[in-house]
Amino acid sequence: MWREDYEELEKRVASRDRAAFSALERAYTNIVNTFIVTKLGDQRAARTLTERTFTRAWDVIDRYPWRDFSFHVWILRIARDEVDNSRGPREN
Repeated sequence: MWREDYEELEKRVASRDRAAFSALERAYTNIVNTFIVTKLGDQRAARTLTERTFTRAWDVIDRYPWRDFSFHVWILRIARDEVDNSRGPREN
């Protein structure tokens, strides 16, 4: 897929286009999963958190700042939050 294709999908996702979101999910699932595996070192947990990442992204898609961030950056921020949340509360 070309960058222009991604940009068009990102615009459509911002309008709650489920097909566009599914296309981006297919494109980025491996990237998100690899990112989470490197943080947790647990493939099974990473698959679960990858699914949660995309579910959460769809749930808050109205807040996707497509003009400011590429979907790639935004989805990895959500993945990072899912990893942090999976580790439980931080000790001070």
